[in-house]
Amino acid sequence: MIKIILMFISAVPLFLHSPYLLQAWRGSRLDHWDWIFYILAAVAAVLAVRQVKIEKCDYYGLLLLIPMLFLTFSTTWHNVNALGVAAAAGVIYAVCWFCGSWKFAYNLLPAAIILLLGTPSSSYQLSLLLMCPVWAAWLVKFILSMLCFCWIYGNRRFGWLVKRGTLFFVAATICSGLLLLHTRELYFEGKSFVPEFSAHIGDYWGRSIQPDENTQRFFASSTVKQFRYTKNNTDISVLFVKCGNDIHEIHPASHCLRTSQWTVISEKILYLQDNFAVTEIDAEKGASRYLVWVWFSSDKFSTPGFLGFRKNFRRNGNYYTCQISIPVYNDINNSRAELKKFVNLLRKERQL
Repeated sequence: MIKIILMFISAVPLFLHSPYLLQAWRGSRLDHWDWIFYILAAVAAVLAVRQVKIEKCDYYGLLLLIPMLFLTFSTTWHNVNALGVAAAAGVIYAVCWFCGSWKFAYNLLPAAIILLLGTPSSSYQLSLLLMCPVWAAWLVKFILSMLCFCWIYGNRRFGWLVKRGTLFFVAATICSGLLLLHTRELYFEGKSFVPEFSAHIGDYWGRSIQPDENTQRFFASSTVKQFRYTKNNTDISVLFVKCGNDIHEIHPASHCLRTSQWTVISEKILYLQDNFAVTEIDAEKGASRYLVWVWFSSDKFSTPGFLGFRKNFRRNGNYYTCQISIPVYNDINNSRAELKKFVNLLRKERQL
């Protein structure tokens, strides 16, 4: 009876994250339907363990429980709410493992995976990894959840049981692979570059644009500026934000584009110099196609990737994000050359 009570208590950390979950489900088009996976996870858990006995405690579960507790209760320190939610799901699974034995935990594993699929931003991360529209990523998540139900059926029908060591090895391999995909983005730190946008940059002439009401509302605690520069037939748009203390006002540019129903054709890190790089995004919507360059800076460093920015962000610091875009009409290389010329002029004015 005590073990069952502990299993229910393990859901408290996830409950503490419920305000963030409700906000994500209400306010984010990408996460709007993710609550479904929490219902599916509850159904899967009932199906998975209704004929499985709770056995002796397995202290290997503590190897998962301790780091998950740290990650979910240190959200205010690392400022990544989605990580805190995923860790809270890990706490539930780890407590069930510790209290119920490895066999009990293994049968619950498909339900735990479905629960993780409901983590906010998971649809975006999956779409970024697979380079597909968010609706396709959500479909992949739904298919994965159905496969987890098939896994539960297989466990009951054939009595499958994988060793703990095998599971640890597979999990470590997957996590290491995902980390390697973003290693350069996470750890590249270039020279600080905070541009100044004057009315005349080289042979480009520009003007300040008043941000609309939605933009001002979104960047409520940040300072946002918008500019438009022209030269002959070239038209360059600039979004420049001095970040406030609310890290959640800043999102990856491709996340915002996908939310606005743009199709991201490609997204990559572009190294302009040894000490400076940008994220280059090629996106289209209907007949419109744009090339977007994005980077993040502080007074000490610059980084092309949002993950690197999140890793270094601290409250009450000076952080900036710059997004420069140009239409693509025929040859994307021409648009890329114009952006490179414009950014080099900005860097020259800053004497970088």
